[in-house]
Amino acid sequence: MTEKIQEGLQTENLMTHMRVLCKEIGPRPPTSAQERQAAEYVEKTLKTLGYQNIREQHFKSQNSFGWVVIPASLAAVLGMPIAALGGRLGKAIGSLLLLGGAHTLKELGRARPPFFQRLIARRTSQNLIVEIPPTGKIERQVFLIGHLDTQRQRFITPPPRPELMKPISTAALLLATLGGISLLTDVLFKRKGVARWQWLTGLPLSAGLLSFLFDETQPHIEGANDNATAVAILLSIAEALKAAPLKHTQVTLLFTGCEEAVCVGMESYLQHFAPPQDSTYWIDLEMVGTGNLCYVTQHGLTYVTEYYPDPEMVKLAAQTALKHPELGVTGKDMLILEEVSNLCNHGYKAICIAGYDKGGWLPNWHRLSDNLENIEPDTLSRAARYTWALLQELDNLGGQLTPQPLGGTPDSRS
Repeated sequence: MTEKIQEGLQTENLMTHMRVLCKEIGPRPPTSAQERQAAEYVEKTLKTLGYQNIREQHFKSQNSFGWVVIPASLAAVLGMPIAALGGRLGKAIGSLLLLGGAHTLKELGRARPPFFQRLIARRTSQNLIVEIPPTGKIERQVFLIGHLDTQRQRFITPPPRPELMKPISTAALLLATLGGISLLTDVLFKRKGVARWQWLTGLPLSAGLLSFLFDETQPHIEGANDNATAVAILLSIAEALKAAPLKHTQVTLLFTGCEEAVCVGMESYLQHFAPPQDSTYWIDLEMVGTGNLCYVTQHGLTYVTEYYPDPEMVKLAAQTALKHPELGVTGKDMLILEEVSNLCNHGYKAICIAGYDKGGWLPNWHRLSDNLENIEPDTLSRAARYTWALLQELDNLGGQLTPQPLGGTPDSRS
């Protein structure tokens, strides 16, 4: 690396951004004034670096994923009581509530908007976008993603024993679905009453509903690891690219809002701009400031909502890790839901770079301990250097792909 590139990616530069985001701004809930302040800091920093082509996309969002989880869970929980009290019609309604609630929660596990998204998206948030052209002809486009917002402390995502989250969440979805199907069968065959075992199918979601309601009372976290680390790295990459732009790859830095409200910013961006699939590559950074580093090889919070990165991206990530063993990056399956899910849903080539602790889980995930004091500067620096190395690997790809221009206006509302 040249001296100017090293200056952009050096640890102190990264930690300067971290201190502003974590201590001067603090927790940055979705759609909040603090999330907006983080966006303003990003814009100010980019302009200081000499970037003027900064676009801001406004969109509507809910301010918590509780607006999806709680109504869906409540609908499913009410299914059996309504079935027991309402006769045949009650069973039909109860069946629809159980099946609809389970389906909505399953879709949430893939970051797909619920059918009532327009009803709950009442507040305004923003994405920030800056495109950094190469020195030569554009052959491909790489998106680097970092979300601006932070989450509440939550004890259900993940639970104190993270290894139980997948089996428990999967069982809750399957049992609710079984309960809904059984009620529908009762309606078709004119069976009366609700069996004891049918009541049991709603118990896991009942417990989950209480847990979600409790979590909504928890304080917002500082969000140092999740996800000030990503924002800091994107800003440092912007500085490094100013000194040494890529040769044939346009880099788009995408700072998203409302990721913690079920990836609303990313979904809004994809629906509004719809970048071409064949010539774009996407790298999402998540919680890369503590512990070990990996490129995620399997994602998901349940066994029925697992998703996988693009095989070509996995190959490139593995090649980069092999070329730079000093960075200590490996491939790993992770318990995680993030914006790669939206990208997979829309058919894009995407991969996530994440951190993990000694147990193999996301460090300090959705806990008050996710603060600046628990950031490991060396891990953050290695993540920045690995991201830079992966960009170089992508820039050296053979072939020529001409990306289509993105549509929309600098301040587009959806």
